[in-house]
Parts: sequence; C-alpha cells; structure tokens
Amino acid sequence: MSNLGVINLSNSESYKLQILTKYLSGTIYKDDAATLLNVSERTISRYAKKLREKGPSGIKHGNSGIARNQKWTQEIKDTVLSLKKKTYFDFNTAHFTDILKQKHKLDIPYTTVREWLLESNLVKTKYKKRRRKHVYRTRMPQEGLLLQMDGCHHKFNGKDDWVLISMIDDATSSIPYAEFFDGETTINCMKVLKKVIETKGVPKAIYMDKAGWAGGNKRTEFSQFQRACEKLGIQVIFANSPEAKGRIERSFRTIQDRLIPELRHSEITDMNEANKYLQVSFIPDYWERNNTVSPTNPEPAYSPLDPFLEIDKVLCIEQTRIISSDQTISYDGKKYVLEGNSMNLGRYEAVIRTDLNGNTKFYVMENEVTATELKDIEVNLEPIKKRKRFKNLCREKDADIIELFEVFGEEPVHLDYARMWRTLSELYGAMRDHKITGKSLKVKRPNKKIA
Repeated sequence: MSNLGVINLSNSESYKLQILTKYLSGTIYKDDAATLLNVSERTISRYAKKLREKGPSGIKHGNSGIARNQKWTQEIKDTVLSLKKKTYFDFNTAHFTDILKQKHKLDIPYTTVREWLLESNLVKTKYKKRRRKHVYRTRMPQEGLLLQMDGCHHKFNGKDDWVLISMIDDATSSIPYAEFFDGETTINCMKVLKKVIETKGVPKAIYMDKAGWAGGNKRTEFSQFQRACEKLGIQVIFANSPEAKGRIERSFRTIQDRLIPELRHSEITDMNEANKYLQVSFIPDYWERNNTVSPTNPEPAYSPLDPFLEIDKVLCIEQTRIISSDQTISYDGKKYVLEGNSMNLGRYEAVIRTDLNGNTKFYVMENEVTATELKDIEVNLEPIKKRKRFKNLCREKDADIIELFEVFGEEPVHLDYARMWRTLSELYGAMRDHKITGKSLKVKRPNKKIA
C-alpha cells in the first residue's frame, strides 16, 4: 500500500469502501451490500474483485487521474476570457459559445465555456422565473390555426425607443414576420398582418392582448384592426394576461437577450438596417433553426386570400360620412365636394379609406369618386373707412349741421363731428321707436369736449 501514496476519496467513494469492506469480511451479505449501494449483486461481485486486486485504489473510477484526450491550453482559455470581457460582454453563455464556434472556429463545449466564465465571474445573470404557476396549454396541431401577436418596446439600438411588432405561430413557434417600427400603431400592426398574408396566407385566428389598437377594453366597437380581421375571416381572441400568450412573450425575452448584442457588435443603429438584419439573418439563421418544432399535422391551415377582396381596401383606416344634399362631406377638419358619374350623391354614405402608405380615397357604393376640397372664402378684413361727410364738413356748405352740433355739444370748437353725427342718428332711431312702441326715450349725451 505504501507504493500507492496518498489516495483521495470523496464521501461517496469512502462510503462505498466501507460497505465493500464489511462484505469482504463477512459482516453483511451480498444482497444487503447491493441494497446499501443501490446496485445489483453482480456489480457487488465486480467491485469486490477490483478491491481485492488493487486495494483501496480500486474504489476510484478507471479514468481517474488520466489526462483528457482534448485538453484546452491556457492560451485558448485566456483568449476566450478576453473575448468575453472586451467584445461579447453582454452575450449569454449559450450565445457566446455559438459565436466562438461560428466566428472564431473554437468548438469548445458549453460546459467548459461556462466553467471558465464561472471561475472569472463572467456569467450573465439568468432571467428569474415567476413564482406563479400557470397551466400548460397544448400547442395547436396545425401551422396557421393560431398566431400570437404583440409589440415589444425597447431601446434595441441602445438609444432610440423602437417597438418590435411580431407574430409567432402557436403550433411551431416559427415567426412568419416581424419588423421594427417607431410606434405600436394600427397602421404598423396592419403592415405586419399584410406581410404574413402575402407570404403565408390568411390565418384562422390571432391571439393578442387588450391594446387600444386591437380594440381592447372600451374601444372594442371602434377598432380598425378588428374590423379588418372580420372582413378577412380572422377570429380575434383577447388574452387576459401576459402569461396567456407566453410564447410571444418568451420570444421577446430571447430576442432582446440575443439580438441586441448582435446589433451592437455589428454596429447597426439604423432602423432599416436593423430590420434587414432581423429578417435576413437573425430569424432564418438562428430562430427558425433552433427554436421551432414540427406540428402534429404537417398540413398548414393558412387560407388563400378571397379573390373578391382587395387587401388594400381591407387593411386600411376606414371611416364613413353621410353626404349632404349639396354633395359635400366634412372630414379631418375640411370640407369636400364629391363628384361621381353625373348623379346626385346626396344622402348616400361615403366611405373614406386611408391605406398603409397614407393615401386617402373616397368611395360611394364601393365606387371611387372624386373629392375636391372647398377652400374658405377670402374675407377683406381691412377696417371700414368713415364717410367723407364725417371728415370734410365745410363751414360754408354745412353751416346748418355745424351749428346744430355746436349747440347740442355746448362747445364751439374741436368737436368730433363724426361722433356727433352718430349720436343724432341714434336719437332719430330712438324717437322713431318711441312713437311706434311707446318705449321711454333714453339717449346718452356726448362728451362736452373732445380734444
């Protein structure tokens, strides 16, 4: 035993040695030893034979102390840690392992990379799961039966507030379309739905939260998105909690964890470039390859678009107005006159549609009509000039009027003849009303002196 040197045994190996020693000494039977070590009696025989031949060192595993076939050098380890600290500091361990393999040709196992990062305290903090448990809902059997839709608000480029509007298939977890926008508006959500219809087809139902654009809460009857879905034959289902549409919520968490570091590493800050990277590289190369499953029924449930429907007339902002008898309507604070095929459109209903590009068209009975905006009549706002007689009274020609003014005003000089003339006019009108109606005569006397 002295030539073996020191043998380090773990707690489990020490326990194993004690049980086998008792068995070899006859203290316990083989079946008792098998029960205590939770192995078969055949395994006890093998353990005992190895212990007789090698002594206490036979308790150790056969590969103990043997160097690995693939041993990573300290230089490679330092390179990996340096890349993590300087370049990929915001990548999680799995993402970082993929990057090492794809871009740096270092095919290092995940467990080894994680072990190195743990030693240097470089492991990214894992997302903490909620304590509340939710019942697992079975996936839909066919692709296209149910799509979950939502918007994710975040500073994806590190400085600007963007919103990622995305759809995810409940059956396969594939993302048929996603795009960055400036806001989660009705128009932007319709653009995403239009792309899905053009590439995949019309889904059977869409699962979404009770956002205002989707017609949730008090706006259920006024939702443009819900109206468009009804025309397309899509059932809108509202979720009562974020956990109910957990697939798209978890997809946003993964996208934020992976896409944001990749955009930073690729020095992408423009929204158009980010959308190109998202749709050309990230979704097909990463998401579709790693995060999707096969449906129970391989036949898709998407339906082709109804050939009698024009998608631009459905996916739009639609409003109605009743046409006045003069063939005009009021819309967006302006007044328009409608003209169509030389017929009187009064009392008909006009439909105003604003498409996804912001173009507005007017329809009556689904026929496009011409709408001409009525401009306001220009009004001359210049002050009305006083009559000449108020300015140019001549003492020779208008001596009788001037004399009357001077007597009435009790001041022979510097009189405002225009004001005096108005006073006389008011007096005349008051006298006439007094004679006709019998009202009391009330006239204000002008100022005695007007400088």
